[in-house]
Amino acid sequence: MKEAYTDRFEFSLDDKGRISVPVEWRGEAFEKRFLLLPSEEGCLRVYPASFLGRQLEKLSAEGVTSTDVRRKSLEKLASVMQAAEPDQQGRIMIREKFRQHAGLNRQAVLVGRLDHFEIWEPRRWQKIAPPALTFEQLAKEAGL
Repeated sequence: MKEAYTDRFEFSLDDKGRISVPVEWRGEAFEKRFLLLPSEEGCLRVYPASFLGRQLEKLSAEGVTSTDVRRKSLEKLASVMQAAEPDQQGRIMIREKFRQHAGLNRQAVLVGRLDHFEIWEPRRWQKIAPPALTFEQLAKEAGL
């Protein structure tokens, strides 16, 4: 990853289930393909496509074989991912089953999480959104 996913954005989904990826997350420093995964938190996690390759490289470096439990778990993870690539307008298609999982209708909140971003239904996001804090409060909490 060359850049971090930061900030929070609100976008509408179109009638085909597409949502815009912020231009800030589509620049030259970012990957062009994404992997969408349903999260137990009720949102969608969106990783750069290289995420899966990095996980495979880690297992390979550790000498993990195709019969290893960790490899099998990664295969299960791959089976529940959706690959997506932005169109000319910067929109990605979110499959119906993923929209249902996240409770997405017309509006969504995209939240930067450093190495990935999340797509939330606005009311769900409001329930868990951190209160407005200052840089100093957050830096102290992060140990900076």
